[in-house]
Amino acid sequence: MNPSLDPHGDELTAIVDAEHHVQVSLAQALRDTVQAGKDAALTGKILEQLTAYSDVHFMSEQLLMRMSGYPDYEDHVLDHERMMERLEEARNRHDTETEPVTLAEAESLLALLARHIGAQDRAFADYYRAWARRGAEPIWRSSIQPEHCL
Repeated sequence: MNPSLDPHGDELTAIVDAEHHVQVSLAQALRDTVQAGKDAALTGKILEQLTAYSDVHFMSEQLLMRMSGYPDYEDHVLDHERMMERLEEARNRHDTETEPVTLAEAESLLALLARHIGAQDRAFADYYRAWARRGAEPIWRSSIQPEHCL
């Protein structure tokens, strides 16, 4: 078994945390770009990357929640949906040039993301580690071994 995917250690949650780092870095870049008054094209590109990355990250997190039977799944997903709505609204306004992203909005998005990671994601990570340590079979194990896939 690949040790980087051992569910009984913290490796999988470390991967998710690395994704959080990318997500927060993009949100910080958005804030910094708006604060510095950089051109709208750069702001739009960062906002597009943050929105797309967040969407994929949230989907992978939700998959882990479902397969582990996370009891607060619905509440967590609702938080993801709210964040995606905020990101998509900002992106749509920016793309149609009706309203540029303000510094207050960029800071609010960053704070919202930080609160989500610090509360919702931390609670899920704790649950997931406990679930994995109870001996749950990881999703990537199967009767088909990689050497038999060719």
